[in-house]
Amino acid sequence: MSTTHANHMPPPAARGLIIAAVAWTLAWKGVSLWQAAKDDSKPWFVTLLVTNTLGVLDAVYLFGVSGSRHRRQVSEESVLAVTGEPEQVGHTEET
Repeated sequence: MSTTHANHMPPPAARGLIIAAVAWTLAWKGVSLWQAAKDDSKPWFVTLLVTNTLGVLDAVYLFGVSGSRHRRQVSEESVLAVTGEPEQVGHTEET
């Protein structure tokens, strides 16, 4: 007695690997989208939303782009705190 249709379920090891990849991707995607929204970076938000790179692009954004923005802001704040220089009012960019 033969069956006319094949079993389309992947083996248990492959199912576990798929579940792990989905969980890994969702974790990176969630954190990177949250950070891009927090940074008010619309181009990065859209890029991260529509791409699926198993967390690679998300990690690049979190540790490369967003991290450098945060470090720059922290270092400026620490310099202002140490020097006691008041915030420049009326100037949005330095010359």
